[in-house]
Amino acid sequence: MEQKKAILVIGGAAGIGKDYVKNRAARGDSVIFTDLNKEAGEALVNELALKGKEATFFQHDVTDWENTKGIIKKVIKQFGRIDTLVHSAGITVSKSFEELTFPTWKKTISVNLTGLFYAVKAVIPEMLHHKGGNIIIIGSGSAITGTGGGVHYAASKGGAFGLMRSIASKYSHLGIKINLVAPRVIQTEMLDRLYPTEESLEKLVQKIPVRKIGTLSDTTNAINFLASKESDYIQGQVLLIDGGRTFLS
Repeated sequence: MEQKKAILVIGGAAGIGKDYVKNRAARGDSVIFTDLNKEAGEALVNELALKGKEATFFQHDVTDWENTKGIIKKVIKQFGRIDTLVHSAGITVSKSFEELTFPTWKKTISVNLTGLFYAVKAVIPEMLHHKGGNIIIIGSGSAITGTGGGVHYAASKGGAFGLMRSIASKYSHLGIKINLVAPRVIQTEMLDRLYPTEESLEKLVQKIPVRKIGTLSDTTNAINFLASKESDYIQGQVLLIDGGRTFLS
């Protein structure tokens, strides 16, 4: 029987993070999740409670170092340890390079990259104290192709690749496992914003070798694999969830 784990999901009130929270809560893990959207976070806690499941929610501004550090301390105090950190917080506003403003650039980098750095910096000392831990970053295939979401989004996700590999090279021998899931074209609220019409979505589908949009289950299954012992020899890797689009289309 799989041992109960303490799992922290940052950015867990919507999209990929939300689906993972629901999946692990259904399995009986100690699930803690954070999000800037307090209303959405509390709604998810209530949704799970109606099904007899539990999760703990903290409102969280990932761009605030003191807020991030404080939440990690609260989680450790309440649950004793963090076995797995899943970092799913991210934003994008679709803008061309010519239209991109400095405030949009700064906000995207602040949330998608600096926020990730804060979380990893806060959690690694706790994982080292407990002689191990698992970090899974939700990145994007945009970091490979440079397309989708704009230059600001691709740059922020490319930074996540570098951060992941640097941490892996430094802490692998100390029991920290870190990998990155890179989804492309997953049915989320973000995808709906980027492709708002049936016509635009169908054009997108035709570019995907498997000719379908990815589901949240596709990403959750990948995260579960990377969080499991079955992936213990996988370290510092990028796992594309893209229906073959990145390299085959």
